[in-house]
Amino acid sequence: MIVPENQADGLRKQMNKPNAIHSKKALRCMAIASGKGGVGKTFVSVNVACALAALGNKVLLVDADLGLANVDILLGINPEFTLQDVIFNNKNLTEVVYSSGYGFDFIAASSGEKDMVNIGNLRLDSVVQELLSFASNYDILLFDCGAGINHSVTSFIAAAPHTLIVMTMEPTSIMDAYALMKVTKQDKLSDNISLILNMVRSDEQGQKVFNNITKIAENYLFSSVNLLGMLPYTAGVHRATINRKPLVILDPDSEIANRIKTVALKIMGQQATPISAFNTEALVKGIMNIGDPNVLE
Repeated sequence: MIVPENQADGLRKQMNKPNAIHSKKALRCMAIASGKGGVGKTFVSVNVACALAALGNKVLLVDADLGLANVDILLGINPEFTLQDVIFNNKNLTEVVYSSGYGFDFIAASSGEKDMVNIGNLRLDSVVQELLSFASNYDILLFDCGAGINHSVTSFIAAAPHTLIVMTMEPTSIMDAYALMKVTKQDKLSDNISLILNMVRSDEQGQKVFNNITKIAENYLFSSVNLLGMLPYTAGVHRATINRKPLVILDPDSEIANRIKTVALKIMGQQATPISAFNTEALVKGIMNIGDPNVLE
């Protein structure tokens, strides 16, 4: 989708109107992404949200994979309304926010909806402003982004103060995670990138992979990355997925559950950001260009 210059100017003016978000409330916000699909990104998002809630935080998880959403599937919930209903059917955010049943709230998105490509600028701006206003009621905001380096993913990364990239030990996942890191750094989307290594067979293996990707990032991207956690390969993940329950609830004393709780503690240690400082225009662009592989700025 090509956004004409006059429309872009109109959007920027709209963002600066009095109804824009100027809240002094600060919250921790993280975009959870991955270079490729099938690495457990949504599993991480759901379980980290659950662990953060258990620590006393008020958490909102937004399914930002607006083309192929599945947060609701992992939670075993069939939402009647989604974010698309806010945009197209005049629903309020309060009508599409659901309790997970595990201490945190989530906003679902739907799968295979092409109508998202045709959102009008002013309506979309209104929804984004409403979303951030609503988020001011929370301590932590998590975006479960889509996989890859398309414009919708990178725009949510640009909007969030912190980025968490989930990857596995497979060569394709490692290369795609690096590609996402490269785009994020070269386009100056985020200065705060952390990694979660998922499905790790041993800590030695995980540490070796992390050391290698750190060395590459320092040599070629002139940047460092943080290791937020290593999650071991376990059949418990499959069991939790089949049961449509968070693993930290289904098997709370397992090694992987304890490591997810450690990740949650590290996120709590991150600095909160005033909502007024969020890059709302990046969020607008990200939602506007979903499904379009030929985005031109």
